[in-house]
Parts: sequence; C-alpha cells; structure tokens
Amino acid sequence: MEPAFTDFQSWLGGFHGAARRHRDEWHRRESTWSWTRLLTFVIVVLPWFFYNGNVPLTGGIALVGLIAFVASVVRHLRVRAVRDQADRTLVIIAEAQQRAAGEPVTIRSASRPADAEDVLHSVLDPGPTWPLTDQERDDLDVYATPLGLFSLLNRTSTHLGALRLRDALDHPLLAAAHIRARQESVRWLAQQHAARMELLAAAAQLRGHDAELAQFIRAVRETRALHTRPPIRVLRWLSIPTFLVTVVALSWTGGGSALLGLLLILAVLVVSSFLLALAAGPMREFLALWQSVGWAARGYGAVAQTAARLLPADAELAQLRERLARAAPVLPSLARRIAWSESGGIVHAILNRIVFWDAHVVGAILHRALPHRDELVTGLSALADLETLLSLACYAAEQPGAVFPRLSDEYRLQLASGRHPLIPPAEAVGNSLDLDARVRTWIITGSNMAGKSTFLRMTGANVLLAQCGGAVLADEMCWAPVRLISDLRARDNLARHESYFMAEVRQLRRMVLPPAGPTPILGLIDEPFRGTNSTEQTAASVAVARHLLRSTPHFFLLATHDRALTELADGDSARNFHFREDLGSHGLVFDYRIRSGPAHTRNALRILEHEGYPEPVIRDAHDRVAHASPDAARVME
Repeated sequence: MEPAFTDFQSWLGGFHGAARRHRDEWHRRESTWSWTRLLTFVIVVLPWFFYNGNVPLTGGIALVGLIAFVASVVRHLRVRAVRDQADRTLVIIAEAQQRAAGEPVTIRSASRPADAEDVLHSVLDPGPTWPLTDQERDDLDVYATPLGLFSLLNRTSTHLGALRLRDALDHPLLAAAHIRARQESVRWLAQQHAARMELLAAAAQLRGHDAELAQFIRAVRETRALHTRPPIRVLRWLSIPTFLVTVVALSWTGGGSALLGLLLILAVLVVSSFLLALAAGPMREFLALWQSVGWAARGYGAVAQTAARLLPADAELAQLRERLARAAPVLPSLARRIAWSESGGIVHAILNRIVFWDAHVVGAILHRALPHRDELVTGLSALADLETLLSLACYAAEQPGAVFPRLSDEYRLQLASGRHPLIPPAEAVGNSLDLDARVRTWIITGSNMAGKSTFLRMTGANVLLAQCGGAVLADEMCWAPVRLISDLRARDNLARHESYFMAEVRQLRRMVLPPAGPTPILGLIDEPFRGTNSTEQTAASVAVARHLLRSTPHFFLLATHDRALTELADGDSARNFHFREDLGSHGLVFDYRIRSGPAHTRNALRILEHEGYPEPVIRDAHDRVAHASPDAARVME
C-alpha cells in the first residue's frame, strides 16, 4: 500500500525557498508601482500650481497625468494582489512545516464549530452515512482540546469549511463507492503539493471574515428585484440629462451667465432630490444588505478562480470545479460594485443628486447577483467541500507513515501496525488487528496503563479517518465500512438523571440491540458495567459478551480485567489477546504491544508499592487477595 506522501519535507524545503524569492520580488514590484502611483498623481496636480493662463497646455499635461495615474493605480492593485497571495502562501508553508515532522499539533481551531445561520448543503453526494453520538465523539477524542481529531485535520479558513469538516467527522461514510470516490479526491490533492498550497493560500484570504461571508450569503439569498417609484431603470436613464444639464450649467457659471447657471444647477438638485426621496427607502435597505461584504466577495472570487484553474475535470473534484467555475466570472465584477455601495460623505451626496449614484449601484449589483443567485450560493457550498478535502489531503501529505486504506468486498477489519494519530511518532507503538467473518471478537486483557484503552481508541480513530475518505496511520489497512459504536468513557449525566451505571447500560444497549441495517457495527467496549458491584458486573458482562458473540456479522473489541470473559474465547469466533508489563528497577515498564492469549499478571498492588504506600497497607492488601473468594479472584487488577 503506497504512502500518502512522497518525501514531502524535502519538497517543502525547496518550495519554501522559491516562495520567499517570489514574495520578495513582488514586494519590490509593489514598492515600485506605489512610487509610480504617487508620481503620476503629482503630475496631475502640479501643473495647476504653475498655471500661467494657458489652459490647453496645463489641462493637457494634467490629462496625461490623470491617465497615467489611473493606469498605475490599476497596475499597483494587481501587483499588490499577487504580493498578498505570496504572503499567504508563506503562511500556509509555515503551517505545513509545523506538521511535516509528524508531530500532532493544532494549526487552526480545535473547537467544534457551532451551526451557521444559513445552512449550505454539500455539493458532493455522501451516500448513506452513520451519525456518531456524543459518546463516540468523546471516546475517540474527536473534539478534544487542545488536540483532537478535528483539530489535527482542520486546515480550513472559513467557518463554512470548518462546519463541513465537522459534518464529515460526525457522519462517516458507509457506502464503499462513495468512500472510494472521496479517497480519490483526497489522494489527488495530497499528491499535488503546489496546487494544494495555492488553493489553501487563496482560501486564507477569507480568514477572519466569517461575519462578512455570512452577510454575503444573506445578501445573495435575500436580494429581490426592487419596485420603486420611479423605477431604478428610469433613474439611471435620467442620470444622462441631469449630468449634461449640470455640465452646461457649470460652464455658464464660468461665463457671463452665472446667475442662470446657478439657477439651473439648483433646479437639477431640487428635481433629483425629490426623485431620490421617492425611491430612497427601498434603495437604502438594499444597499445596507450589501455593505461590508466586498472583502468576502473578493476572497470568494480568488478561491473560485484558483479552483477553476487547478482542479481536475474528473470525479468529485470536477463537481467542485464546475460549481466554482460558474461563480468565478461573476465575483470580480460584483465585488467592484459592492465597493461602490460603501461610498459615503459629501462626494457621494453630490453624485447622488447629479447622476443618481445609488440607482446605478443598485442596478449594477442586481444585474450580477439576481441572475446568478444559485451559482453564487452553490459555489460557496463547493468552497466548503473543497476546504474539507484540503484538510484531509494536508494530513495525508504531511503525516509520515500515513497510507490510504484499501476497501474490501468482504466483512473485514485489518490493521497492520496501526498507530494512534494523536500520539507523537516517537511515542507511538504500532499494533495490528485482524477481524473477519470468522474471527469477529477480540477479548483484550492486561494490566492498568498497559495499552488496552489506547488500542481501542487507535482502532476507532483510524476507522473514522478511513470512512471520511482520508489517510490512516498504519503500515496497511484493509476494511469494509462499519458503524462505529463505543463505550469507552461512560459518564453520569445529571441533566438526564443518568447515573454512571445507567449511562453505560444505555450505551451498551446500542450494541446488544443494534439498529437495523446491512452494514456491520464495530463495537468498542472498555471494562463493561464497571459502575456496579463486582459480582453483578461479571454476571452482566458475561451475559452481554455471550450475546455479542452470536451477533453476526458485527465486530467487537472488548477490553476487560475480568478473567471470566477470557473463558468465552473459543479460539474461533472470539480470541484472547493481552498487554503486559515488566517490573524493572525503576518501576513498571510497558512495551504497549498486544500479544495472543489472556493476561496472567496483576499490577495494582505493585503500583501501590512502587508509589510508596505504607508497608502495612501493602501487606493487608496482599492478605486480602490471598484469602479472596474464588469468584472475587477471577477479577484481575
């Protein structure tokens, strides 16, 4: 099974050097055009300070300077956009460098995103999914802080993308065809390092602008054709005669008909003010909807244009490319018109009276937003999908030892040297697992702290990553999709009036009576019924375990200290495995490796002794173990 990345650290080092040189070059260009912009502005203004009555000469120089100034402003803005992208690329590279050594760290947010006001449905068809409960999310550290599976993956720049990544983790895929399609999308993005970096850098323009992006969605969805009196189109047409009359009136004021010119200007202002007052209410409400969203539109446009250029024209990524490509041509022009809506002050008031400025802005936004409403909203949903795939791809590319798992046509869950993705590589110990239609249950025993719970969580975490379409941390993985149900950290719930024991009973009931469906469940159980007395714990655990052994085709990993459960392993459908420890000169030593057969060692009293408990306490405890009843002795520490 091929690695998810190929010498990414070496590639990243070379890319970083090239990106810095590129950034430095465009910084120099921006500085040059900034000074050019200033110089051309001086050319516009300076001739009037030396005006000697030669209007054609002075005006001609100023006109040339004005043309040069406008051209330099346009060029400066374009150069600055490239320089900004170069700066963002270096930010993305710095984030990748934090992960490239394989250390599990949080790059973006670790918190579980709250629901958005405007719901955007995924462009990609997930097929059937399995909703995780709070129990599984807690057991598998999906949203743990400061580091959980969500924060390990999260490289999104928008709240929309974080929500979509949340939904992907909360609802792992169940259909092999959909998992395979998702894998191919993530694999392509993981292998195309430069394209992935460019897409991440484009999306980074939207960081910190979630409120503006949410407002942009509302504006697009709520925009309707305005019905004003007079209509918007009439005001726009009237702007031509009002402008021409104003120009004529101004020329008269400079000649011998100053009074007539002033009266004409006054008449224009009175008439235009009256017409504006009639339409002001609806236009003001419309423009308020679109104000302060220009940056969101520009950032969205940058991502859409980059995705339309870089994404392949096949599989799921082709769907995202198509949706974003439809929005890409509209957004630059729309962003410019939105910027017009943010003008104000005395200049805005004058333009409104002379050329009905607000009517032109409203008409321009309507012309671009209204016919393309669906494309703009669907494109944003595609952007959220893309950010999710990019997050999964970053993990696949940056995590040493990550592989894409292989789907099986038969009921199977095989992990070769699986490691927990939240454990640093230097500390992670690989362990293997092999469940199939014949051997469906592993009963795992062993000492405290030896690795039982970590083994269960490692299995669940890698299965969850696999069923999101991502890479897993193992030498190899082959599996058929399963429905994850876990009981690893049962807690009481005062709000629901649940004791510790009741919470565990209700959670295990989901495995005893699994929901209907063709997909097998994978049950992860750590020390069942530990919230009650030892006698009833053993009785209930044995009864439930016997029932689970008959529950085909489901898989179970059951960690326990109870020797009675080990006797259920028949060597066929259920087998015993264990972790063990050695007592060295510095205390207990664990190698965290799983072995065949049941455990025969105890360490609870040895831990008390090693931690310096008084000798009488240790002696009394040993005496009680020695004289314990046979039933009590069946429970291992």
